[in-house]
Amino acid sequence: MATLDDQTCEAKIEGVWRQISVAEAKSAHVMAPKRCPSCHGALVLSGSYAGNGNRKFSHRRVHTGCPQDPKRYSGTPSPHPQALI
Repeated sequence: MATLDDQTCEAKIEGVWRQISVAEAKSAHVMAPKRCPSCHGALVLSGSYAGNGNRKFSHRRVHTGCPQDPKRYSGTPSPHPQALI
């Protein structure tokens, strides 16, 4: 299973969820809603905003049912309670 460290997410672009990279999320699709490809929970892009600073995706609200968040994963996958559809 991929982790959020792989630096991809899904963004709603023209009404369709599409997989995008962190580079696309911080440039071309800054305002698009972003979600986790596994649990469909809302994601935020966090990290340094200066120059080539490190940026990464993280869940807006922690969810223990997402295998892409290994630090908090309970071992049983489940949809996010506030999943974006």
